[in-house]
Amino acid sequence: MYLKTVEMVGFKSFADKTTIEFDNGFTAIVGPNGSGKSNITEAIKWVLGEQSAKSLRGSKMSDVIFAGAEDRRKGQYAQVTLTFDNSDRALNFETDEVAVSRRYTASGDSEYMINRRPCRLRDITELMMDTGIGRDSFSIISQGKVEQIFTQKPEDRRGIFEEAAGVMKYKSRKHEAERKLKHTEENLHRIYDILSELADRIEPLEEQKNAALRYKASKAELSDIEIALTAVQIETLNEQWQVAKNDILAYGEDIQKRRAALTKTQVSLADYKDKASQADASVNELHEQYVDLVKNAEQLQAKIQVHHQKVLFKENNQASQAENLDSLKAAVKDFTAAIIQLKAQLGDMEKDIAEKTTDRDSLLSALEDLSDDSEAAVQAKRTEYITALQKQSSLQNDLSQLEKDIANEVASVEKNQSERTAKETTLADLKDQLAKAEADKVRLSQEIESLLNQYQMKDQEVKAKQDEAYRANQEMNQVNQRLMQATARKESLEDLDRDHAGFYQGVKAALDLSDKIQGVHGAVAQLLRVPDTYTGAVETALAGAMQNIVTQNGQVASQLIGELKRQRAGRATFLPLDVIKGRSVNPNDLNKIQSMPGFIGVMVDLVDFDSQYQQIMANLMGNVIVADNLDNARAIAKALYSRYRIVTLESDVINAGGSMTGGATKRNNNAGLLSRKTDIDHLSQEIKTLTATVSNLQEEMHQASQVSEKMVKELETIKAQGDEARFSERTLTSQIDQLTGQIADLTEALKTGESLQASAAKTKAKQEKAKAKLVADLKVVDDQVNQLKNLIEDMNLSATDKAEKRAQLQGQLQAAETDLAVMQSQYTQVESQLAGQEAELKAKENQVSQVEAELKLMREAILSNSETSGTLEADYQAAVKAQKDCEAQLKAVRKVRNEAQNKADALDKEVQEMNTHLQDLLEKQAKVEATASRYEVSIDNHLTHLREEYGLTFERARATSELTMSMESASLKVRQLKKEIEQIGPVNLAAIDEFEEVNQRFTFMQKQRDDVLAAKEKLYQTISEMDEEVAERFEQAFIAIRDAFEDIFPKLFGGGRASLKLTRPDNLLESGIDIEAQPPGKRLQHLSLLSGGEKALTAIALLFAILYVKTVPFSILDEVEAALDEANVARYGRFLREFAHKTQFIVITHRKGTMESANILYGVTMQDSGVSKLAAVRLEEFDEKLLESSN
Repeated sequence: MYLKTVEMVGFKSFADKTTIEFDNGFTAIVGPNGSGKSNITEAIKWVLGEQSAKSLRGSKMSDVIFAGAEDRRKGQYAQVTLTFDNSDRALNFETDEVAVSRRYTASGDSEYMINRRPCRLRDITELMMDTGIGRDSFSIISQGKVEQIFTQKPEDRRGIFEEAAGVMKYKSRKHEAERKLKHTEENLHRIYDILSELADRIEPLEEQKNAALRYKASKAELSDIEIALTAVQIETLNEQWQVAKNDILAYGEDIQKRRAALTKTQVSLADYKDKASQADASVNELHEQYVDLVKNAEQLQAKIQVHHQKVLFKENNQASQAENLDSLKAAVKDFTAAIIQLKAQLGDMEKDIAEKTTDRDSLLSALEDLSDDSEAAVQAKRTEYITALQKQSSLQNDLSQLEKDIANEVASVEKNQSERTAKETTLADLKDQLAKAEADKVRLSQEIESLLNQYQMKDQEVKAKQDEAYRANQEMNQVNQRLMQATARKESLEDLDRDHAGFYQGVKAALDLSDKIQGVHGAVAQLLRVPDTYTGAVETALAGAMQNIVTQNGQVASQLIGELKRQRAGRATFLPLDVIKGRSVNPNDLNKIQSMPGFIGVMVDLVDFDSQYQQIMANLMGNVIVADNLDNARAIAKALYSRYRIVTLESDVINAGGSMTGGATKRNNNAGLLSRKTDIDHLSQEIKTLTATVSNLQEEMHQASQVSEKMVKELETIKAQGDEARFSERTLTSQIDQLTGQIADLTEALKTGESLQASAAKTKAKQEKAKAKLVADLKVVDDQVNQLKNLIEDMNLSATDKAEKRAQLQGQLQAAETDLAVMQSQYTQVESQLAGQEAELKAKENQVSQVEAELKLMREAILSNSETSGTLEADYQAAVKAQKDCEAQLKAVRKVRNEAQNKADALDKEVQEMNTHLQDLLEKQAKVEATASRYEVSIDNHLTHLREEYGLTFERARATSELTMSMESASLKVRQLKKEIEQIGPVNLAAIDEFEEVNQRFTFMQKQRDDVLAAKEKLYQTISEMDEEVAERFEQAFIAIRDAFEDIFPKLFGGGRASLKLTRPDNLLESGIDIEAQPPGKRLQHLSLLSGGEKALTAIALLFAILYVKTVPFSILDEVEAALDEANVARYGRFLREFAHKTQFIVITHRKGTMESANILYGVTMQDSGVSKLAAVRLEEFDEKLLESSN
């Protein structure tokens, strides 16, 4: 046998279905830390029944389910399957392969399977027992378990040796024998208790027999006197009952009269209450109208007040604006005066400037007189020359500036052209982006519409499923309510049935004795099943016989009677099965009436009962005929000459002989006894049906909820997709708006650029034309300057003598021109001030016009508001009048209502008084009825006493007995006899039979005791044999493992020696195991004193020793060599290779030396976050390929 495959689905990091195939040899599983290697070991332990979540590196068992990742949802279940090759039938299964599975769901459900069939964990444990495979066996060794080997106590280390010795099944058998022994001890204690109880009962039985004889004599005398006394008491009570019935009739007539008067008064009271109610409704209606009118008047009054406030505000505003107008007019007046003053000042300044100009002109004239004609000509040419120079300079400046402007214009045009090209490129790109965005938006809009349709359809489906679940839940709650009611009713009826409720005292006591006395079948009512249609008829026909008790035989009946007497528990009638014979209707008579109207059948044929009670039921009902009504019953009785008792469905009776019984009666004590069992059966069936309905509804609700949850998740997915699409659409809309704006801006900029380019072209043309003109003008001026310069040089003569006089005049002229310039400047300032004042004046005049227009509008608004105020005031007065009219109408209707209410109150008081009188009569009648009922109950009790105690009717008791003393004397005698019987104490009339029964039971229990003692001794022997077997096998396994360990240790360590020792060699069942080791170059010492690597290698040597002695199908080693150095790892790998021919090894490792020795190498990776993947390499094939390539 070996492990063929491990299949994992949703187990820890193995989210996807993962299958690992193993060969017989050595398989290594490698991978980085955290990749999920050890999850494979834990998966195998989990399938084999690991129950501790902590040992699986979790806090709870649900942690074995894939926990989810960033892009993966959490798993809903975890399942692992181990498939074993069973061709050698190592496992007790007749199949070549055995698959062991475990499944755990997120809801907490756990399931084990063998070959895909559900099983118990115990089945898997028993299947693997003594194979060396198990969740805690030495076949699965992790680094932690290696550490356990050298850290645990010697006694705890014993477990792996016992597993190797194959003694687990013997220990299991021993534990089972010990459990049986404990149970046997308990049985033995109970037997001793019973024997002690029986021994105590035998001795008093003889005394009880003697007391029974005295009891019977006193009881017979008591019966004679009590029967006669009861008959007399019944007659007396019947007379008193008749008197009470007459009083009841008299009260009834008086009550009838008073009720008629009360009804008449109540009719009048109802009429007045109706009138008052109608008036009250009118009052309420008018009051509502009145409230509305008051509210309307208040609203109008509030509007008037608000309107007055508005008018007042406008009037105040008008006054304010009038004041503002006056202020503005005053300002206009001030500005006008200031302007007049400034104009006068300008006039004075103009005179001064004229005078100063005259002075200047005089000086110029004098100066000109000093110059001769030639000098004047020179001066004129000089002036012309200076003017020409000034014009030359101006033209040169204009030409230079124009050339700069032309250059700037050219640069601007070129820059604008470059920017236009860039903008056109950008515009084309933006239009492409806009087209793509609009196409994407159309696509998204279609997608959103599609998702919306999906969402609406799915939402309707979800609501339908939720409604379905809700309806199922509502219906289930209703059915549950009915189920609880039916269960409560059934339990109540069963309690009544267990307590024998409704049965007479004696019957109840006898039924309670059925636990002690065998052969009690039950009361007739308990043995019958009567259809509801016939219940009344059967109850009438059987009457007290329903409480007769059916017994197996007369002896049982005698025992019960004796026990009732002994306990003084009352009387009962018994029907022994071996004595009672059935009765029937003559077949000829039956044929005669079968076709008659109203004939239903013979009563015994209309009810159900067990066939063993045929004679009993036939005796009670075999000659009772059932008819539908009294008339048809009379016809049937006449046809049969009144030879049979006939009962109708209405519980009327025609007795044999022709007497008739019928009428109405209160429900008697026997009512319900027949229907109780039927009701219990009906309720049981109803409970079964309702339970099934609840189960179906729960399943329906569960399915609907599951579908609903799935749909809700789909709905959430659609919603998320829709939200994402809408977000994308909003983003695209924003992008489209932005692109549209950018395109519009660029288009406008391009248009503006075109205008600027056209304008620039025109400007440039004008500038070029102006430049040409300037160049031509400049050439002319240059020629003129040259000519004037030459002419002046020729004309320039000496004028020294006139220079001084001219200098003096020029000084005076300069002073006069300065004064004139100052005056002109002052004049300009005054002109500017005048212009400002005139502008201010114009602004103020405009404000005056505006305010005057506003005042006009205000006056018109105030006039309009006055008219509105008049309208509102009129509406208010009308509302006040309507309010007063409604108030007057309301008072009138209230008066009508109060009058009707007062009359109704008076009649109500009268009705209460009449009710009080009527109640008094009813109470008196009730008291008399209660008295009559007490008489009736007393009569029934006496009749019941006669029937139960003595089996007599009143007529028979009266005919067969006579009271020979007064009622007082008879009562006294009865009390005396009862006291004598009481002094006798409890009587057991069946003491002899009971003694025989107890003695037989005592003998039987003694035999039982002897048998149990023998079984106890046999169990002790079994436990001893198991201990011997365990000790023998353990000793053999220990010696073999010790020898193998001593041989393997030096091979693994490359020298040294080691040994195993028993801590208690004299107690092989409990002895612990110590490990001593001496690595090369060290002294012999205890395992705990070794280094970490030495401990690990020693433990591995022990593991190989156990595997050498006890071959297991497979062994899982999880990083057991982690603490070893490279040399020891290499030896460890060689050992694995050597042992792999008889044991399959699955090794989880990080070490290179171990990997090199493996036949197959599995790599565990975690390509996706949180999800483990497998990759396999068959190293033998790889080695062969390398060898072939080297050759």
